[in-house]
Amino acid sequence: MKVLILHTAPPETVDSGRRVWEFDLGPAACGIAEVLPGATVARVRGEPGEILRLLETHSPEVVFNLCEAPLGRPELEPQVAALLEWAGVRFTGSGSETLALCRRKHRVAAVLAGAGVPVPQAGGFPCIVKPADQDGSAGLDHQSVCEDDAALRRACARAAGPLVIEEFLPGREFVVSLWGQNQPDHVSIGETLFQHGLRLITYAAKWDIESADYANSPLSYAVELDAPLRAAIVAVSQGAWRAVGARGYARIDVRLDAAGHPRVLDVNPNPEIGPEVGIHRAVLEAGWTWSRFVNAQLAWA
Repeated sequence: MKVLILHTAPPETVDSGRRVWEFDLGPAACGIAEVLPGATVARVRGEPGEILRLLETHSPEVVFNLCEAPLGRPELEPQVAALLEWAGVRFTGSGSETLALCRRKHRVAAVLAGAGVPVPQAGGFPCIVKPADQDGSAGLDHQSVCEDDAALRRACARAAGPLVIEEFLPGREFVVSLWGQNQPDHVSIGETLFQHGLRLITYAAKWDIESADYANSPLSYAVELDAPLRAAIVAVSQGAWRAVGARGYARIDVRLDAAGHPRVLDVNPNPEIGPEVGIHRAVLEAGWTWSRFVNAQLAWA
């Protein structure tokens, strides 16, 4: 099988507070190529003509799509998938409509609620203020959780774009990785263990490995869950997958409310897939080999 591993180059500059290396898909591409002898790895800026020329040159049977920030712009993530769809080329991961939907948190929340998937409610305190059109925990820090009107006004005043304001759920938080062709047949659950007063996954907790937030939010797969709670977490996560039309693999962020019931915080149909983190770690924790996962994605494309 002729495979083209396509990934975008990191942007030269990023918005204030973000890291350029957050968008470096090179290690992920190399990790996939290691288990696909003969596959071609191509790093692109993301221009349509550039991608179409690569397709013409290599004539791949399937593209492993690792394009997250075409032309250095994360909001263009769905456009590469749309271009591959237009060209009639099979590719891994979710389609353009799912990728576009999940970049708008307020819209995906409405879709989830309409499908009967429990999500946080609007209004009340404490609440959390987060960007509606960002990913990777961008814009989230300790001041994102607001206890009163004054804190809410301050959080809104510093935002540069549209916001989502919703109740802050007090319970345990889980990272649920799902994979399958069109159905979420396989699952791996990790729990974020908040320590020393940290209450949410901030941008620093996710990307700044030297920060206190990173140290205080380890992810554990030695998760202790009774059977009913595990079933409920899996059910809401699978419901989210189906509601957005995910394919291949996805990550669902789930948190428990005050009554201990799981609600979906976020749906990421193009999650981190680099070595030893994200989906890579999740599938290994579930007993899969990396080669099995990668080859399954190609078969499901």
